[in-house]
Amino acid sequence: MKRNDKDLSLAYADAEGKVWDFPDIEPGFRTGNRFARVDPDELIELPYGSYLFSLPGRYPVFYNSSAGDFSHIEISPDGDDITAVSAFLASAYLRTYLPAFIKKDDAPVLPLWAYAGVVVMDGAFHVPAVRIDDDIRSDPAIHENEGDLRAAIRDMAARYPRNRLVRQLARCSTRYRCLCARNFFLGRFEAPVPTTQACNARCTGCLSMQGDDSPFPPSQPRLDFAPTPDEIAAVILHHFDRAAAAVASFGQGCEGEPLLRAADLAAAIRLVREKTDEGTITLNTNGSLPDAVKALVDAGLDSIRVSLNSPTEEYYVRYHRPVNYSFQDVMRSLDIALAAGIFVSVNLFFLPGFTDAESEVEALCAFLKKFPVSMIQTRNLNMDPDYYFGRIGFEESDPIGIMNCIKILRGDFPGVRLGYYNPPVNAEAR
Repeated sequence: MKRNDKDLSLAYADAEGKVWDFPDIEPGFRTGNRFARVDPDELIELPYGSYLFSLPGRYPVFYNSSAGDFSHIEISPDGDDITAVSAFLASAYLRTYLPAFIKKDDAPVLPLWAYAGVVVMDGAFHVPAVRIDDDIRSDPAIHENEGDLRAAIRDMAARYPRNRLVRQLARCSTRYRCLCARNFFLGRFEAPVPTTQACNARCTGCLSMQGDDSPFPPSQPRLDFAPTPDEIAAVILHHFDRAAAAVASFGQGCEGEPLLRAADLAAAIRLVREKTDEGTITLNTNGSLPDAVKALVDAGLDSIRVSLNSPTEEYYVRYHRPVNYSFQDVMRSLDIALAAGIFVSVNLFFLPGFTDAESEVEALCAFLKKFPVSMIQTRNLNMDPDYYFGRIGFEESDPIGIMNCIKILRGDFPGVRLGYYNPPVNAEAR
């Protein structure tokens, strides 16, 4: 199938999970609950380190040019059963369209991954995506160093034999292949500092803990101990001593909400700042406890990143499901951080057809005028889109396109950085 002088083919998976192309059929994408034609200008070759997934119980959708509408396919050219296919993109890439599929009645809920459309173009897999951050810290190509990592873990275990946090990071970097934890042992970029077992939210897409009624298994178990301020400070100081432009961050996928341990975190920050002004200490948080945010800022916190699935209160509450805090508490935390002059980011979960819906873009622009944050971290939402829309009660409005959304943000808010990672903050900015 030719479109704009490009050879486009639909991708599908066979019963064994092998991915093939279906020639002479124009593939489709999805945005929100709508199907869309593929624009070759929005495609890039599948980034190194990305994955292809089959989508069980789902048939791929194509554009029927003769009828001017979309249809689906249930069998391969050889007459075998098939399923739809998606891509999971390597870090720092933002998807712009979802895979297009029709579900069977018994289709299971998809696990907690971010599903992107994928097609075959000119003989290679291509995806609708854009690289949103040039930082290489989580590029898979720099993590093909198992020997160096194992040696570094042994060295750290010998240096800090009693530090439970070091042992936790060793487990995360090997068993769960956390790239941030691997960077800690290799002395570069950002060091994760998980500290907290409990949480005061019940996020639908939580990676470390799900309720009995959830269809999702957790991606990794939650931290099962509370490191002391001394253990926390030792990890941060070690990283700041070794890494250039070092970042240490509380609030990881393997823990709960770090604001619940604000007193201990403040003590750890003070221990660090008594010995060095180097490095950036940042907090990844739900922003639920404004007084705790102030305590950490007073202790010397350099930056904060507040997670939101949406700037719209009802969608926020339905996804994050706060316990004993409100959306307004989160907004107060942003006010406190902005007034203190520290670096403030919003971790915004992007989903094509939702984040770029006209109503959501308007809400986001209004939010940025009220809360002039320094950065939006544009993260792909890890969730089955149908399950997500059902849980938040999404009232669909016309999508403007993820690329157009980015263009508006960059044009109307030039002071807001778009990226993927917690940046180092210059000492002058503290």
